[in-house]
Amino acid sequence: MTTVAVTGAAGFIGDAVARRYADAGATVRGLDRRVPDSSDPLTPDADPRVDYLVGDVTRPADIRRLVQGADIVVHTAAIVAESGEWTDFDRVNAQAPLWVALAARDAGARSFVHLSSVMVHGFDFPHGVAEDGPVHHAANPYCATKIRAEHLLRDVDVPGEFAVHIVRPGDVYGPYSTPWIVRPVQHMRDRTFLYVNPSAINHVYIDNLVDAIEAVIAAGDEWSGVPLTATDGVATPAKEFYGYYADLLGMRFAPTVPGWLAEPAVGALAAVLPEGLRQRLDLDRQSIRYLRRHGAYDTSRLQGLGWAPRVDLAEGRERTAAWLRQVGLLPAT
Repeated sequence: MTTVAVTGAAGFIGDAVARRYADAGATVRGLDRRVPDSSDPLTPDADPRVDYLVGDVTRPADIRRLVQGADIVVHTAAIVAESGEWTDFDRVNAQAPLWVALAARDAGARSFVHLSSVMVHGFDFPHGVAEDGPVHHAANPYCATKIRAEHLLRDVDVPGEFAVHIVRPGDVYGPYSTPWIVRPVQHMRDRTFLYVNPSAINHVYIDNLVDAIEAVIAAGDEWSGVPLTATDGVATPAKEFYGYYADLLGMRFAPTVPGWLAEPAVGALAAVLPEGLRQRLDLDRQSIRYLRRHGAYDTSRLQGLGWAPRVDLAEGRERTAAWLRQVGLLPAT
């Protein structure tokens, strides 16, 4: 029986990976700073088939406990935020992936998957950029440390012995997606939501991302040591992507702000508002930079493995809306 170890197993992506492998009959072990529970409806519940370990991906002893006897290790743990302390980002997003990969190799695992991000290309990138296109730190800790992690991990890949797979997800949405679903819908409910123009969402439904992870593992050494981008293959205008949820909330109007104006305006407001109000409104200049992206990413490398998004945008939105109703963020039909 295959044993799969997952970091960040209590989180949105890690939970989905753990459940997929448990469904397939694998022995699944997960590491996170907490055991999932039902106290927060906006985070996944524990899966009784998963052996959860409470620990930290920056602590060697916790990492060793996780990877012992594992055949496959999937590293999803990360600081996912628009801004923050650079030292924290470096320790968790750049150093920890290397530590987990080295421990997995030493423990005899055959495959390691690192969840990187399309944000390695920064905020301004050529439309249709491929994996070998330009990367840029964009003076942003998330972008910079995702780039650094990829560089560190490429030296760990040993074809035929230990395959290191690097997957670059786009904007991952679905039930429990905090940045791309929960926070935007909460802002719609509070009437603090706005559109930045131009802006596009390079969405990938959570099930499609897990399919991509399975595809790169199945490919073995074919694409180990090199990144593969995972999006649904289209860049949907933000007004189209979020307008669906706004309509369900009966939201008749949301202001549209030109991108060139939004960034300095938010920066100026953030400098004068009390911290509590600033946090409630998500006023962060870096957040606007994420929203100003309007190009698409090339996914032909992943499609060459036979992968294609099974869940299209219409179905993904319906599934997500059903969950939003269940947790009370959308009105019942």
